[in-house]
Amino acid sequence: MSHVFISYKREDEARVGRIARALEAEGLAVWWDRGLPGGESWHSNIESRLETAKCVVVVWSEHSTGSEGGYVREEARRGLSRNILVPVLIDPLPQLPLGFGEIQALDLTRWRGSPRDPYFQDLVATIRARLANEPLPAPKGPAKRLVRRAMWGSASGLAIVFAVLLLFNTFGVATQICTLPGPQPALSDGCGSIGLGSRPNREERLAWEARAPGSCAALREHVARFPDGAYRSVAADLLTARTVTTQESWEPATRKLALFEAAAGKPAKDEAGARTSALERAADTANRLCRDFGAGTLYRFGSASAIAEEWSCERVAGGTICGFEGQAECRLEQKRQTEVESCR
Repeated sequence: MSHVFISYKREDEARVGRIARALEAEGLAVWWDRGLPGGESWHSNIESRLETAKCVVVVWSEHSTGSEGGYVREEARRGLSRNILVPVLIDPLPQLPLGFGEIQALDLTRWRGSPRDPYFQDLVATIRARLANEPLPAPKGPAKRLVRRAMWGSASGLAIVFAVLLLFNTFGVATQICTLPGPQPALSDGCGSIGLGSRPNREERLAWEARAPGSCAALREHVARFPDGAYRSVAADLLTARTVTTQESWEPATRKLALFEAAAGKPAKDEAGARTSALERAADTANRLCRDFGAGTLYRFGSASAIAEEWSCERVAGGTICGFEGQAECRLEQKRQTEVESCR
């Protein structure tokens, strides 16, 4: 049976238990590690449940994001890598742990346990979407809560409700107004500048249009520059769906190998001729050494030459013979493999 795995810090057990029981009341199969024995069985139980979970709910709090929250962050990374992560906030936090800021966390910091709370219902809807492998629904909690408060406020409730509908784009009212044909893109930019209709302001729109197509780095830079921008969720979806390919190339490379050529062969009439003869003999040795070196998969052989560094010559009957210690200079091509990620 598919289940929801809840990752949390032990200090938050009481608050997490309330969330778990409320999710079970909604008909969801929930697993969390309360009551497990310690030691190896504790780790193996968690590992097994985490691997078979269809949805991982990570509960971010002051404890789970602190220095002792390593296990929680590791479990969250597992969920993120499988695209089944649902982050939840139970404490107001200035920022989420590194690597998790691209997915918006559902806010339960003010939840008091009511199953009808719109913020909790956002959590239920998001979990069901993860379990069904469907697109995540847009959170409705903020607009619903403010509309309800406005309705209870005063005789001017209807006007306030309309303002809230516009402000929080309920039913797409603000988006429709901000995308009316005519004075575009000025109208959309103006809406973005005051936070209406989920529209980008002019600066963000221009930055989005100027980014390099398909560049994951450009998307990360955009999110870092506009952390609460209108294109945040689009950028997060593109980053989650990114593809990584390996590109192979060959680059010129030079390697030098130790080379020894003995004083042998037919004597030459002078030392210059003997040295030339030794270099000619050593060329074959250098060629063989370099071919052997480039015989694997990392290098491709090009050419070779012998380089003398320390000569040893002697007079013999009929002339002079020379040998030397030096190097075989190998001219090769070296294989380079580069990982290239694409976010299209």
